[in-house]
Amino acid sequence: MERSLVLSIVILALINIFDSVSNSVVGPSLIFYVTEMGGTKEQYGLIMSISFLVGMVMMPVYGAWVDSNGNRYHAPYAACFCLGLLGSVVYVLAVVCPRGTVGVAMIFMGRLITGMGVAGRTLAYSYVATAVPFDQQRTTLTIMSMTRTFGMLLGPLLNLLVARVDSELILSRHLGWRVPVNPNNAPGLIVAASEVALLVATYFFLVDPPSSSGKSGTRRGSGPPVRAGLGDIWNAATHFDLALPMANMFVVMFSVAIPPVASHAFGWEPFAISNVLALQAVVLFIGMVASMWFSMKSATDISLITFGNFAFVVGGAATYLLWRTDGSTAQFILPILIVSLSYPFIGPANRSKFTKAVHNRPELENAHGIMQSLFNQGFMLGGFISPNFTAAYMLRSSENIEESGSPYELTLWTWIIPISSILMIIGLLYEEFAIGKNELGWMNVDEKVIGESQPGEMSHLLPVNKRRSSIVSIEQSLSRQFEVDRRYSVEANGICNPFETSEEVKFRNQLIKDKNEWDKLSSSPEES
Repeated sequence: MERSLVLSIVILALINIFDSVSNSVVGPSLIFYVTEMGGTKEQYGLIMSISFLVGMVMMPVYGAWVDSNGNRYHAPYAACFCLGLLGSVVYVLAVVCPRGTVGVAMIFMGRLITGMGVAGRTLAYSYVATAVPFDQQRTTLTIMSMTRTFGMLLGPLLNLLVARVDSELILSRHLGWRVPVNPNNAPGLIVAASEVALLVATYFFLVDPPSSSGKSGTRRGSGPPVRAGLGDIWNAATHFDLALPMANMFVVMFSVAIPPVASHAFGWEPFAISNVLALQAVVLFIGMVASMWFSMKSATDISLITFGNFAFVVGGAATYLLWRTDGSTAQFILPILIVSLSYPFIGPANRSKFTKAVHNRPELENAHGIMQSLFNQGFMLGGFISPNFTAAYMLRSSENIEESGSPYELTLWTWIIPISSILMIIGLLYEEFAIGKNELGWMNVDEKVIGESQPGEMSHLLPVNKRRSSIVSIEQSLSRQFEVDRRYSVEANGICNPFETSEEVKFRNQLIKDKNEWDKLSSSPEES
């Protein structure tokens, strides 16, 4: 790997560290800031989720920007850092606004603008996909994931420093413009400083990869490839094998409930909360490594997803039963660790299951990019709904807890976590045995084998009765945007999951072999 590329990867790792540190400082203190400005738990949930909603809009913008400017990253990165800086300034200044609607709206606007910049951080996946050799991409992404986790570990230290802040910014002595700085809005200053540092670092040290322009093989035969229409995509998406992985994206994650519950039940400040979030990040990474190990040991997608959902049943039930005002710290942390360890078992396997289902449908042969984008949009929509739902329906207000006399920190709506996971498990078993998918191999099914001597459109590299992937589908499945959507759709609390299931590795190798076959066919002389 060239020295300039290594330096660029260091810059990407630095972006991850700064982002992670910023989130580990803002996240624990946000509920206190919203409360200070007269906000509600529902408004807190909306502010926490806004980055996902903005990401659905801005991610394609950054992707199109890179595609249109010859795979150059300086300008898009500069834009996302400038938006992050502007959003942070707005976030800090919210403290000078009147309490109530105006103050909370300023916090919301600050996080919204910052989210527009954060959406550009997915450019790292794009950069790795286009600049790093394929056999080194997993190592690169693993380093990025580890640096993200390392940034979370630095969070408690910064929160300890921020907790002692009690000062003011003097914007103009003559006009008397002063901005109070306290532990609630001081994280905005940390984010602003990190955006400036990253802007300078990327400008001087990030090296653009080679232009993405390239030559693809041409398809034998006359006429353009047939592309799937919206009707085909809708009809396919409503089929069980595609709808089930999409539905699994909406199993509720309750991380947004950690700060308010910790504050009410134990009186914790942001420093103590960030310790739990740092531990959660470590457990998430351990879960990623464990799921990868089981997958490499030939664990099937259905096994990994079922285990993950079963752990969600246990963790979700424990969340309701153990999160009590009279509970211990161990009771509070245990459900967090169970869910954090299990989520990585679901993400990549669920993505693998969806990708295979798309490739097994001939009507979607030339719509693989659209379907992967749809899957990623489902992930972001789930990320937007989850914090809102958790804050509005699962969290109990301190007033409600005190008036009712019930010690439970969460409402009965919390049972939607184990119930939805049980439904996912039932759906997987239905598909496996009732529909007869037989991924586990427990059913006796006669299989046909395609002869290796069969040339042309049929490929012995693919499953039974599966045509060789078309040039369009291969180009889409190996494209920059496809890789960005694929990687982002399995992030966990902002931590990149660098690992792939064994099925995904086999499938990608199969695509590359098919591409090479097409290249040989297109380069062979037409006349004997």
